[in-house]
Amino acid sequence: MDSNQTLPQIDLPLDLIHLGIGQPSSQLLPIKEMEKAAIHCLSKGNNFFLAYGEERGNSNFRETLAGFLSAQYPNKVDPGQLLITNGNSQALDFICTLFTSPGDTVLVEEPSYFLALKIFADHKLNLISIPVDDNGIVTDVLKKKLETLTPTFLYTIPTYHNPASVTLSFKRRQELVEICAKKNLLMVADEVYHLLNYSDDPPPPMGTWSNQCPLISLGSFSKIMAPGLRLGWMHTSVDLVRKMAGSGLLVSGGGFNPFVSEIVNSAICLGFLNTHIKRLKTIYSQRIKIFCTQLRMYLPDQAVFKVPKGGYFIWVKFPDSIDTNDFRKAAQEQNVDFYPGSFFSYKKGLKNYMRLSFAFYDEEFLAEGARRLGKVIMENENH
Repeated sequence: MDSNQTLPQIDLPLDLIHLGIGQPSSQLLPIKEMEKAAIHCLSKGNNFFLAYGEERGNSNFRETLAGFLSAQYPNKVDPGQLLITNGNSQALDFICTLFTSPGDTVLVEEPSYFLALKIFADHKLNLISIPVDDNGIVTDVLKKKLETLTPTFLYTIPTYHNPASVTLSFKRRQELVEICAKKNLLMVADEVYHLLNYSDDPPPPMGTWSNQCPLISLGSFSKIMAPGLRLGWMHTSVDLVRKMAGSGLLVSGGGFNPFVSEIVNSAICLGFLNTHIKRLKTIYSQRIKIFCTQLRMYLPDQAVFKVPKGGYFIWVKFPDSIDTNDFRKAAQEQNVDFYPGSFFSYKKGLKNYMRLSFAFYDEEFLAEGARRLGKVIMENENH
């Protein structure tokens, strides 16, 4: 590795390559664009965004965001369908607060986003899993479960799944909507990676069906602009927006993050967001090619994965006899790390999997990380 290469800025040991990190590196954060957007926002002579703000979010920002999403999606998004959030984690916590009580049953995918599982645990929810295959959540299993269960909501990651990287097929999206409509089951669709497509065009986002069943689609600027903004949105029905906007939290505190909303409003209006997403797609596409080539070179033949078509992650499967937790400590001692599959199962299954991310490091670090990881796995197998 080139000694002049700059390591990404995060609180990690200097030589550790942590292939689990699911966030952009500091080099990919658009500091100059955000500076220009902030100047643009603050030079208008209007300070309304320093007040509490509308419960649903600044109306001008919701209009701008609706226009941006309408240009990205096959169907028009109406500003009345949007509620601004402090990012996905806050949105999930908000949904749990409004719609659940401790002990309620929530359906999650197996695997699922491990930090969402932690939020659900904080709310003392009873989790039941539905398997995921190459076409997303298995709707036949979901139907069977709903014969005996009455869950409060279903949490799904339909596009470029975290961690499995699969995308829910158009047919299954329609089936899922029909199931939720029939059972009056709230679907919470985590769609933060929908706009980060590299080698295919995904089906329409689940928000497209928000008037056909109880459904809240979650979006975030964390993956397409910067996580530190703590800004996102809910795309849902006008009735659900009205219901959520009447919550005590929003009535008391006003809309979420009105100041940052106005800066991002300027960033969208100035064209920075579109340009930045195109840049991310170009960079991540190249990283995927390099990283997957190196993984195939260094990982044993029995390590199976698919090249992701979008999102951040590669989901690697090993034979059932292998527990990736068993060699994680050895990996850390060799200055490489990953997230084991058990993190993504509320019942601590999936032990023969690992999640790797290409979002945080450039090609040189990814290649070196693949080499180190392969060396550790081979040594572990020989013992």
